[in-house]
Amino acid sequence: MCTRRSKIVAKAVILGVVAVALAACSGDERSSNAFCKQLADELPEIGQPMDTGGDVVAQVARYKRLLKVAPLTIEEDFTVLTNLLDTASRLNPNNTDDVQKIADMAYAANMSAQAVAAWVKDTCAVDISTGVTVVPPRVATSTTSPPTDSTVSTESTETTATTTAESTTLP
Repeated sequence: MCTRRSKIVAKAVILGVVAVALAACSGDERSSNAFCKQLADELPEIGQPMDTGGDVVAQVARYKRLLKVAPLTIEEDFTVLTNLLDTASRLNPNNTDDVQKIADMAYAANMSAQAVAAWVKDTCAVDISTGVTVVPPRVATSTTSPPTDSTVSTESTETTATTTAESTTLP
């Protein structure tokens, strides 16, 4: 009977370890580092104009790959952009209702586009609209402030005050 309990406990421990391992793996795939790495893999095509239906379909695939690793911070906004591109890829340009629907979606997606662009620029140092690296990536700043030399500014203020006082006194 002890052997049977041992096997059940062993299976439960193994399942627990597997669950923790899977959770750890899934957390890593939605990090800002994972997103920036995927974005680097998608560049420079991500900023290219979409001239043909094939270009649009390829761009949708890029955005879907990025969406899979988008951190929660931008996931909702990035979903809006991905859905816009996906809907546009199926657009019938001869149907005025379809064209109006895309125009409405584009206007509605403006805030999401701005939020994603700012986040990508701040986090990945890339202008996502052009695919160009714009600034060096941010690095962690020191939490220690450099020492300030308050005696220098105090002495110069006192000297200025003394000089001013002497120049206004007449003999």
